[in-house]
Amino acid sequence: MNQNSKNPVQNLTKIDYLTIVFSPNEVARCRFDAKLAFGNGDFSSYKEAYNAMLCAELFENNATDDFAADAEQSNFDIQNNTATDDLEVDVSESVIFNSDYFYNELFESNLAGSSKYRKYKSIKEIPEEDRKHFLKNIVRKTKRYKTLTSLIEGDISKFMHLLNTEVATAADRLTSDTLSWSYRDNSGGMFTYEKSATLYRHDVNSGVIAWGANNGGVMISFTGTGCAGLDIPKLHSMIQKMPNVKITRLDIAYDDYEGNRTIQDYFQNLEEGAFCKTNQKPKWSLIKTGELQKISPEEQGLWRKKHGWQKRYDCVANGGNTLYVGSRKNGKMARMYEKGKQMESESQPNWVRAELELRSIDRVISLDALLNTDAVFAAAYPAFAFITAERLEIRTTSRERINNGLLVADRLQRYCKQSYGKLLNFLRHIKELSDKDIIDQLTKGLDSSDVPDSINQDGITPEYLIFLRHAKELSDKDIIDKLTKGLNPWDIPKSIIEATITPPNQMEFLT
Repeated sequence: MNQNSKNPVQNLTKIDYLTIVFSPNEVARCRFDAKLAFGNGDFSSYKEAYNAMLCAELFENNATDDFAADAEQSNFDIQNNTATDDLEVDVSESVIFNSDYFYNELFESNLAGSSKYRKYKSIKEIPEEDRKHFLKNIVRKTKRYKTLTSLIEGDISKFMHLLNTEVATAADRLTSDTLSWSYRDNSGGMFTYEKSATLYRHDVNSGVIAWGANNGGVMISFTGTGCAGLDIPKLHSMIQKMPNVKITRLDIAYDDYEGNRTIQDYFQNLEEGAFCKTNQKPKWSLIKTGELQKISPEEQGLWRKKHGWQKRYDCVANGGNTLYVGSRKNGKMARMYEKGKQMESESQPNWVRAELELRSIDRVISLDALLNTDAVFAAAYPAFAFITAERLEIRTTSRERINNGLLVADRLQRYCKQSYGKLLNFLRHIKELSDKDIIDQLTKGLDSSDVPDSINQDGITPEYLIFLRHAKELSDKDIIDKLTKGLNPWDIPKSIIEATITPPNQMEFLT
């Protein structure tokens, strides 16, 4: 089914929790440069590289992003935002500094002027935890950090404006003088972000906002109460225009008010394998709550006679049961619970809710998932397939192999050394075979064309040795040296010694 924000799908499910993150292009570019610098080995950690990028470069005046309809007006608002009034920032400055030079000069000068850290000759001598604190404090004093913070806070103001005027449901809006959505700053940060605020909908706690230039942007989370006040198709349309946006958490709920599918039904689905999409079997837990009910003296006597111990009460699970499948740390989890009993509902006592929680751990959550939650819910587990025949898969990305022959060849060499290095060591030092004899024995019957069909697969060891000998053109000695590097002459497989496979000169060698 083709859906869009103008013709949204009528879903049986709903969004119960949503977290998005975004950042101005200037911050995203800074993060990208930091990844390159760290990947090149210029810095000991990504955070240190990011700090260097914050300190080293200044940018043009009109470089900020805009995800509202009128870009020119938004840029004007940012440049005149009150958040920048107290900052001595000249964003029109066009000087570009060499990253390494300016970074070192900045921190070394602050190191010399610090009573706590002046005893260290360089920042690399500072203990790791103290170094992080030192770097963070210095970065916060830089022009670039203050300017980026100004841009981020300006984007938050624009987001709140659009939330009140465009994205809030029609029924949720009050009047032009009274805003339904607001936020209040907290005293500290949250989720590693430097600053945070509580998000309110009609003065009811409905989520959080956290941000910071040193954390790379903004995080906004909506709880179930907050999601109820959002026009989801309009929200989808808005976030598509936001800079560097992605969904980091999405909870989708299905409410069965009649209780046609009970917790026991879902537990049976679990035992039937309906929560297994691959050979990877998820973990689970079943939590029961309720009260004790005293049994009669006759029942107590029968129980003691049968089991040998006194039972006085039955545990009655009438307080609401919850079944968890999967693990939050892996990025996908399902939970089914008796909502009617939890809420002590008299009108809907059999109400059962099934929830799917997705996190952007080894997966990219599509923005279109907001529009067709039924398809996402149904695709998550076979047990949820009853919702709809349509599927919108949120696939994992960590298991995808990179088809790069050079990288995989290096990996094969590492695996070959780990698995067979000691065997080659045994053949060379204990059996006293020449390097050529070792290679010839392990590649007997193979010719120079017998190499792994795909270097991206874990090839058979003899074929890999052929590959090293002919394709890589290494000498037999170089091959053995590579695969036995770091091993001593007595590093041989333990199984050989345990099996008492002792060549004539082995005991003499070991002695």
